[in-house]
Amino acid sequence: MNASPNPVVVRVITWLPVGGIERRMVAVLPRLRDRGWSPRVVCIREEGPLAADLRDAGIPVDVLPVKSRLSPTGIRALSRYFTEHKAAIVHSHMYRSNVPGTMAARLAGIPAIFGQVHNVGTWATRRQRLVEAMVARLRNGTFAVSKAVQQDVMTRLRLPEEKVPLLYNGIDTDLFQPSPERGTRLREELGLPDDAVVFLVPARLHQQKNPDGTLQAAIDAMKGQDDPLPHFVLAGEGKLREGLERQAAESPHPGHFHFLGARDDMIDLYNAADVILLSSFKEGFSNAIVEGLSCGKPCLVSDVGGNREAVSSGKVGWVHASGDGEALLEQIIEATRRGRAGLSAMAGDCRAQALLFSIDRLVEQTSDFYARALGCAPKQTGSSLASE
Repeated sequence: MNASPNPVVVRVITWLPVGGIERRMVAVLPRLRDRGWSPRVVCIREEGPLAADLRDAGIPVDVLPVKSRLSPTGIRALSRYFTEHKAAIVHSHMYRSNVPGTMAARLAGIPAIFGQVHNVGTWATRRQRLVEAMVARLRNGTFAVSKAVQQDVMTRLRLPEEKVPLLYNGIDTDLFQPSPERGTRLREELGLPDDAVVFLVPARLHQQKNPDGTLQAAIDAMKGQDDPLPHFVLAGEGKLREGLERQAAESPHPGHFHFLGARDDMIDLYNAADVILLSSFKEGFSNAIVEGLSCGKPCLVSDVGGNREAVSSGKVGWVHASGDGEALLEQIIEATRRGRAGLSAMAGDCRAQALLFSIDRLVEQTSDFYARALGCAPKQTGSSLASE
């Protein structure tokens, strides 16, 4: 049972792997607690590794398995959970959780119900889309993490704009900030030359992220170019890694490609790089892009999801059409020709752009949405308010 006098917010999610959505939850929920809410998380499959991070931050995490999205048994169990913990708000994430979370919240008579969509093209089948369209009308709103996602949700689910509020992802701009010292140290560890432009590809090695096209453009960008040639650092794991490594090894410049696998030192990697490169086929709103901008690094991205919203001008990077290998190649060459000094001169604009997508702004907007839905303003008690 909930002993807190503050309104209880239950976040519903499938599980808590080490991913962008889940990391955002770890960052946001303690800050929401500081603003007068009482958050907790329920996982409807298993808990996952980030459950420990949330518990360490004082956020309760429970597991309540729901076998399928429309399982009557699972929906009733979730409904009882919401009632037991006196939830005032239920906020679910992604289709797998949005459907049972919303239905269970309505069954429990929860005053405020929100879902959240984190990517375009979320629904794999027509049946999924139709189910989501019906369930979405039972909510106060379905948050979209970018304007591109918002438009996709409105079109596919036939919802009015007021039912699809925009809620950008936010990053901790105090954590992700320029640090030349950290960058220099990591470049030395990785054997990256001082005078070479380094492109960082911070993405899983899955087809959605277009690693094949990115690698081919990188190989082509070095043809006929003068020294110093660029280096490409790929920070991410995935089933395509073996083939990509083989392709890089067979290229004319194999020593210019560095496959690091999954990393937990992304701040150092952003600072070691000169350009963040993400030429995906599909995105909602990329945390990696904003994290890179926050570290003062220009970004070279495809025009998918919210990428253009983050890289909104030539002062902070380059945008090309998704799948346009020629444009990607030209932009890599242009960035390389600017050299490290020219790219470094963009740092101030990049940092200023990132501040538009701070975690503090995300928390403030989320709290405001909750308060308006309940018609109340919870008492803010956290230490994080000292800087406001």
